[in-house]
Formats: sequence, C-alpha cells, structure tokens
Amino acid sequence: MVIVPISPNLDVSRINSFIKQIEGIAGTPAEEAPPIYESDFRKVFEGLIGDVEKTEAIAEQDAYLLSIGEMEDPHTAMINAAKAELTLSTMVQIRNKVLDAYSEIMRINV
Repeated sequence: MVIVPISPNLDVSRINSFIKQIEGIAGTPAEEAPPIYESDFRKVFEGLIGDVEKTEAIAEQDAYLLSIGEMEDPHTAMINAAKAELTLSTMVQIRNKVLDAYSEIMRINV
C-alpha cells in the first residue's frame, strides 16, 4: 500500500501578498499609496484558476484509472477528488468576495 501525503495544491502565498498590499493601501493616504497593477490582480486569479485546473485534471485521471482497474488504492482518488472540490470551492468564494467588494465600491456616491 502506498501512502500519499496530503499537500495543498492551492498557493495561498499569492493571495496573502495581495491582501497585505491592499491592507497597506487602506492604511495610507491616497498620495502615498503604492499602485496596484492590473497584472498583480490578474496573476492572483490566473494562479487560482491554474490550481483548480491542475487539481481537476489529477482527480479526472484518478477516476479514469480507478474505472479501468489500474489504481491499487482507491482512497487516493477520493482524496484527490476532495482536494479538487475544495480548491474549486475556495476559488468561487474568493470570486464572490471580489464581486461583492466591486459592487460595494460601485454603490459609493462620489
């Protein structure tokens, strides 16, 4: 029996650095605020989407191997399927939070 250690596929460091950058801007006056570039925001979401695609591909490959009988340990397929579901759920929640923040900003009267 092969025991595969669980390692998170979601790279949280990119999200944490983005959050720290936003928190730094919120605490400084507008003149001193460092710029947030679109590419940084894009990199965070591209990374999230890449993580989701990677975990989904692993789960699909495990399901295929399990269905043709070439996988010796079905628990690995279940673990990878749970990882894929959790990664997708996390990405959807982050997307929803960003959309809520955008909607809130758009409601502000200038």
